[in-house]
Amino acid sequence: MTKKSRASISSFHPACASDARAGAVSKTAQPARRSQGLALVAARAIAVATLGQNVHAATLSPLSCPLDDSLRWIVCVSVLVGLMLLAVFLWLEAMDHRAGAARLARAIEHRGSGAGVPELVESGPRAIVRLARAINNLRRRQAERDVAHLDVQAAYAHDLRTPLTRMGLRCEMLEDHALREAMERDLAQMRELVEASVASARMQRSVAEPLQRVDADGLLGNMMRDYREAGRAIVLDGRIGQPVMACPLALRRVLANLIDNALRYGRDVRVCARIDSTSLVLAVVDSGPGIRPAQMEAVFAPWVRAGQGGSEGKAGSGLGLAIARRLARSMQGDLQLQNRRCGGLEARLTLPLVVA
Repeated sequence: MTKKSRASISSFHPACASDARAGAVSKTAQPARRSQGLALVAARAIAVATLGQNVHAATLSPLSCPLDDSLRWIVCVSVLVGLMLLAVFLWLEAMDHRAGAARLARAIEHRGSGAGVPELVESGPRAIVRLARAINNLRRRQAERDVAHLDVQAAYAHDLRTPLTRMGLRCEMLEDHALREAMERDLAQMRELVEASVASARMQRSVAEPLQRVDADGLLGNMMRDYREAGRAIVLDGRIGQPVMACPLALRRVLANLIDNALRYGRDVRVCARIDSTSLVLAVVDSGPGIRPAQMEAVFAPWVRAGQGGSEGKAGSGLGLAIARRLARSMQGDLQLQNRRCGGLEARLTLPLVVA
């Protein structure tokens, strides 16, 4: 059949011509439909994997398409793997933050609030680093305020010496002997408080000293020699044999305070040095009356003078032990008191050893 005859037949049969055109259009639109079906199936898989809901089959029936099962499973597995990787990343991030917070808390608990201890290490996640930096800045500002406050305290106490001296001179002019003695006792007590305030300010300034390696044996030897030259025989038992981390001036003041208290209230004063597993223990012991158990912690409060052996105690400002404990803790150590079984008191100073 010729082309002309076929054209004529098509012209006489319009239904056949329309069927042919429809078949051509159907073949052209088939890839577009398959792409739409693939997109709908992917969207359905993402929705099911993300929300985790049990969607009824009748709800998903309008999304059916001629996509094969293998490609559908590939899409679902890819989405699930992505979500699992995201969950693992978030879990690792949370564990990192938790570990950083725990390290920061341990550092704060171990070092305390002393101004002489090293600053916190600013490392780890950004939030932990920011927190550690804020704590370090706060401690530096607090240390500066404490130093300024101590300077003002020392200045006021120093200026009180002048009027007290004038009052003492005028007191000598009183003719009433009993009144003069009473006022002299009051003035002596006021002078003692002033001197204690000045000494308190100076000693607490030692809290800001940086920690360094200290030859404790040499320091103890020099102190024992000074006491012997002053007519006080102090026995030294034990030897350390290695350096300690401390502030030299603060350590000397703490030991001097403990020895002076032992000499004031007791006799047979000895300084015992020993080494534990990770620390140095310096104990100042005497054979005095000791301290009542109910007052064992109260004596560390400022301006508290403990009655010893049932008495009201001897003269003193009540600042020595309070300052000594603060200085000890500024060196990452501690100071405790304990009555001895054989009589007397033991003042125990604990300091960390240098880690080799």
